[in-house]
Amino acid sequence: MKRIYLTAIVFAGLFLFTACRSTKKIQQAIVKKDTVAVVVTEVQPTHADTMKMVNEVLTNVQQKRIEFNTFSAKIKVDYSNEKGRQPDFVANIRMLKDSLIWISLSNDIGIEGIRVLISRDSIKILDKLANTYQVRTLSAIQEVSQIPFEFADLQNLLVGNPIFFNKDSITSYARTANGYTLLSFDVLFKNLITISNNFTVEKSKLDDNDPALNRTCNLEYTEYETKNGILFSTMREIVILQQSKVDVKLKFKDYKFNEPLSFPFTIPKKFKRR
Repeated sequence: MKRIYLTAIVFAGLFLFTACRSTKKIQQAIVKKDTVAVVVTEVQPTHADTMKMVNEVLTNVQQKRIEFNTFSAKIKVDYSNEKGRQPDFVANIRMLKDSLIWISLSNDIGIEGIRVLISRDSIKILDKLANTYQVRTLSAIQEVSQIPFEFADLQNLLVGNPIFFNKDSITSYARTANGYTLLSFDVLFKNLITISNNFTVEKSKLDDNDPALNRTCNLEYTEYETKNGILFSTMREIVILQQSKVDVKLKFKDYKFNEPLSFPFTIPKKFKRR
């Protein structure tokens, strides 16, 4: 169950990041007709044209953004690290927007090992096998992980909205046969986001701007389906590379939006604080 505890921290912490700076170059083609060489210069879009296209893409992506009051899901988690594939487990998640994230981690036969309650300023963890509990401030987790993630980043990761993506710091844009790519260059991270032709997020590649940290995270969003008017990715893969590789696959087996939820989190008297 200690492996499950570590994965709870992966859920609660986020180690993420993108690269691949792309710049558009003016292309020239030389076409020969008879003995006369004609230089044809491709007309490139102006900065104003490019910004208009970027804004159109962002507007369409924003329309696909998932808005909710409550969210719950049952997720099958496959977890691999440098020691290979670890035992699968199940994560039950409940969220109250901008307020609480409740996570229960259990093995494949339903025995709960870890329960986590995340608020806007703290993370509480119950280890039901060791009879211990922890309380940490969100700022302390940010300090240890050296990632300035906010509560909103965690909830966006879980519902499938883009994370660590700053629309005001886009440095490049490209139109591809399958959709679009946008590169956001922020203070700490570069985020290369891949968007499909129907404006759903397919990939996000995050790189730390500090080469000494050498952190990279790839996120993939696949197997979209529509339920009650919400387009939702039911399969996510998070690959984290630093000194070693961590691969987390999240298969959403059941999920619901905007239904009444409870967030039980009672610390038994026999539990010791760590």
